[in-house]
Amino acid sequence: MRSSARWNGDLATGSGAVTVGESAWTGSYSFASRFEDGAGTNPEELIAAAHAGCYSMALCHVLTEAGHAPRSIETTARVRLRMVEGVPTINQIDLDTAVDVPGLDEAGLRELAEVAKQACAVSRALAGVEQIGLTSVTVAAPTAT
Repeated sequence: MRSSARWNGDLATGSGAVTVGESAWTGSYSFASRFEDGAGTNPEELIAAAHAGCYSMALCHVLTEAGHAPRSIETTARVRLRMVEGVPTINQIDLDTAVDVPGLDEAGLRELAEVAKQACAVSRALAGVEQIGLTSVTVAAPTAT
């Protein structure tokens, strides 16, 4: 698995492009898209996408192993970038997850969601992040089929 990035110019006025996988997706990024409200993506959004995807799969596995196969899982990850001792630092990631899972209440889901958070490869890779929290874990209404 690999992705790539190219940067041109200085930090403040330069810009770049990031490619996920073997050209599965390419997007632009810049100082403005990372630290201001500029167009494009940034490394933290890419980390959030990776974390949301990995966590959803880990939760699916944990739920299925516990006998509660989910119909759907939707996770949003919010990466918080703050200045810590003058250096941009990811100091918090919040995971919001809605799960359509029959036969499981909120308490049971939360317990298994915590197990999945510990099992998620991206959570483990980001162990240096001061706080990775499950800000919400909810049982979603079944979707019409």
